[in-house]
Amino acid sequence: MRIGLFDSGIGGLSVLKKLIETLPAHYIYVADTMRAPYGTKSRDTIETFSREIIGFLMERKVERIFAACNTSDSTMAKYRHAFKIPYHSIIQAGVNASKYERVAVIGTHTTVQSGIYKHALEERGKKVAQRPAQLFVSLVEEGIFYGNMVEAVVKFYLEPFRRFKPDELILGCTHFPFLKDIIARVMENVRIIDPADEMVREISHLVGSGKPFVEFYVTGNPEEFERKLKKIGFRHPYQVKHLEVTELEQKVVYFERACDIDRVLGSG
Repeated sequence: MRIGLFDSGIGGLSVLKKLIETLPAHYIYVADTMRAPYGTKSRDTIETFSREIIGFLMERKVERIFAACNTSDSTMAKYRHAFKIPYHSIIQAGVNASKYERVAVIGTHTTVQSGIYKHALEERGKKVAQRPAQLFVSLVEEGIFYGNMVEAVVKFYLEPFRRFKPDELILGCTHFPFLKDIIARVMENVRIIDPADEMVREISHLVGSGKPFVEFYVTGNPEEFERKLKKIGFRHPYQVKHLEVTELEQKVVYFERACDIDRVLGSG
């Protein structure tokens, strides 16, 4: 089985590692580090990037696609019903994982501004407070997971939730689970939701074959990306390849292999 994932950097590894433990397969992971960060760019720009990457994955004949980036996934909502192969939404997994009434959500600026988590949760009768935590992405990409600086940044973003008194907190960016220990300490007695856990639970019925292997395609510096892989202790067999952004831009034509565009336009 060939499975595609994509993210702006190493955040999606928090999803990939859990998928591999559940489903041995051949994974193709696109890390669009040259155009990162996604969370501060416009929705139209991120939608274009996402369509290009999904087109690239379809050209490589993946059988399933996992959105390992909440920001990208937030721009794909209108396409979800029209995908021709299984498309697994990290945002929908996060919403499905929520069990209690009062829910706090953190994510990138683009994800939070989209309101996609807030609207979906409120449709289920929940009370929602949300807040962007963009600096978390920078900390993780720099490999800074612990220490006084991280704790100060986490408190800066999360202490405003105290007045809301959430029952649970959704980590609405795949970079954020790398800071989960400090987040849980600051948000004492609050259930912390990593949407990747729900995503894995939802595909637990699938059966893989053989040993897992990962092809990483990196639009930025492959050596720097590999150093980050080693720093976080990624130990599964893999290969890192460079992918030119200009080549990626040409793959948007393959997006139609994944998505029935006419169906999307017809519902708009």
